[in-house]
Amino acid sequence: MELDELREHIDRLDREILRILAERMSLIPKVAEYKKKHNVERYQPEREKLILEDKQKLAKQLNLSSELVEDIFKRIIMDSHRIEESIMGK
Repeated sequence: MELDELREHIDRLDREILRILAERMSLIPKVAEYKKKHNVERYQPEREKLILEDKQKLAKQLNLSSELVEDIFKRIIMDSHRIEESIMGK
């Protein structure tokens, strides 16, 4: 493959990553509304811990940097908290 082809492939994958991330984030308001309606705590540290542990295991299986994956998911979780807080309050 030529460099341009490789870059085009990377660009397609990046767009797909962003589409998937947008789909994931579109579910957060629904989660927040559910939590609000059913009186579920907004912040659930055990759930967050399980998510990060699960992603660390998968990162190792996929031969990805565990630090990179942890950083990505911590940022996703932080933004999810921001969205939930805007809907549910503190």
